[in-house]
Amino acid sequence: MKVLFVASGNKKVGQVNSFVRSQYDSLEKEGLEMRLFPVVGHGVMGYLKAVVALRKVIRQEKPDIIHAHYSVCGHVAVLACLGLYHKPKIVVSILGSFPTRSRKWKLVRYCIKHIWNATIVKSQRTANQLGVPVHIIPNGVNLDVFHPMNHAEARKVVGFEDGIKYIIWCSNPYNRPEKNWPLAEAALKLTNGKFPITNATLVAVYDKSPQEVAVYMNAADCLLLTSDSEGSPNVIKEAMACNCPIVTTNVGDVTERLENLEGCYIVEDNDCRFTDRHKAAVLTAEEIVKALEFGKRTDGLKLIQKDGLEITQIARRIRDVYEHL
Repeated sequence: MKVLFVASGNKKVGQVNSFVRSQYDSLEKEGLEMRLFPVVGHGVMGYLKAVVALRKVIRQEKPDIIHAHYSVCGHVAVLACLGLYHKPKIVVSILGSFPTRSRKWKLVRYCIKHIWNATIVKSQRTANQLGVPVHIIPNGVNLDVFHPMNHAEARKVVGFEDGIKYIIWCSNPYNRPEKNWPLAEAALKLTNGKFPITNATLVAVYDKSPQEVAVYMNAADCLLLTSDSEGSPNVIKEAMACNCPIVTTNVGDVTERLENLEGCYIVEDNDCRFTDRHKAAVLTAEEIVKALEFGKRTDGLKLIQKDGLEITQIARRIRDVYEHL
């Protein structure tokens, strides 16, 4: 079976996100013949150029399956296939969530029902939002990369000082507003002010390889996620695999992932992130203090393995979707 991955290549020109690449590699190891098409460009003209280029690739490669990541790439794939004699089946992975009844929600829901051959979402929450039949398959974790390491040695590698509590926040604070860096900063100020922890430092980890991120997760005292919305955040599962304590807003499937994991804390009152920023910071800071006072590593790796979230297990579930089509 030949599978053509279509995903955004705008992070670094021609390169796809690391989790897309990991999934690609895991499916290749499952014996599938894989090809990759990075969508490079922004706006209407950028995507129209991608349609023309993708159409040429489809004619040359004649894939059995096109697996598009993000709904926009799904639309590109559909347009590229129009009028072709060889029509591959189109699978689309929805990687986030969106406001119910929004224009995007209506378009995606229509495509799931009438255009795409199969749709994969990352959490039950997104499936419930859409209200139409989908496959719920979260992204897997590469345990060859994300696994427990010696905490003290990891701190030395990344340059963390003794006597300081380090909270890592894994994204670019300057170009990902949906990740809500201001909430992380505001919560840290309260953690170091009104609360008993006075030596906590917030570190934004970005533009790093997966291997480097794994070392940071092993070095950190806590991972913080402050996103406004997510599907099934990879960073949560990766931190779990490194046995790193976690504080997160209640987004995507974090409740399902963390509800039975000691040392991980969910900021439950999500609405205040949009209506009362100070209250959101206070609630987040309270959970950060709990995580820092926990003072040890979690059993997250055992839960990842128990829940079947290792990347090869997820690859087999995706392959099953392809084979059914």
